[in-house]
Amino acid sequence: MMRGALLALRYMGARYVVKEAVRRLLGRPYAYNGILVRDAAAFRLVRRLASRGEVWRQGDKVVFRNELGIFAAPRLDMLAVFLEDIEAMYGVLDVKGRAVADVGAYLGETAVFFAKRGARYVYAYEPVFHEYAELNLWLNGVAKVAEVRPYGLWHEEDVLHVEVAGAGTGLAPGGLEIKVRPLAEALKEVDAVKMDCEGCEWALLATPCDVVRRVEEYVIEVHGPAAPILRKMERCGYRAGLVVRMEPLVSIWRFGL
Repeated sequence: MMRGALLALRYMGARYVVKEAVRRLLGRPYAYNGILVRDAAAFRLVRRLASRGEVWRQGDKVVFRNELGIFAAPRLDMLAVFLEDIEAMYGVLDVKGRAVADVGAYLGETAVFFAKRGARYVYAYEPVFHEYAELNLWLNGVAKVAEVRPYGLWHEEDVLHVEVAGAGTGLAPGGLEIKVRPLAEALKEVDAVKMDCEGCEWALLATPCDVVRRVEEYVIEVHGPAAPILRKMERCGYRAGLVVRMEPLVSIWRFGL
């Protein structure tokens, strides 16, 4: 608790440390740069974001700026993605001069990352938050070398009903309707693939090796047991290497020919 208070003092200032102390005593919300702080979870997230950049509310959007760029989101909790180390997760993917499929683009943060690292072109697949991904590509000046495709990828064209939020939600049935198109179509036009699509990576199991091998390199966040996907990619001729293990059943792997 003391460490958290010191971090808040450093990055948010004494004024907000006092306001948070009062809120916890009296249960009164307050605003930090226009962001309503109602509970300890919101305070901790704002504090952590403030330690990595700037965060504020602008109209109906919450905005975050760091070394990578500036990003808008409809809700504060969505900005938690910027607490992840994008460089450590996806910096191993060689994108310079390549066309890249960013499967599961979310707010466009990895599409911006790849574009600024020299990708020839980025196709950002995002079925849910595509409007914000498009906005963020524009805000970061990369819209000429990146485009958002407002649908997901699967082993066939379909409409899926999945869970709304959380790791691996694309594998759980729920009330969110998303359109998906065949993964094979996307693999025809790119040299490298990043997949963080909450379960759509399992479409690789139903994709023939001659189609998978159209792409030289993949970095995939695997939701669930990694062994089946590792075996599939190895059978297709790829060498596998663990990039990082996020949780016991969430891990990121690089596959190269």
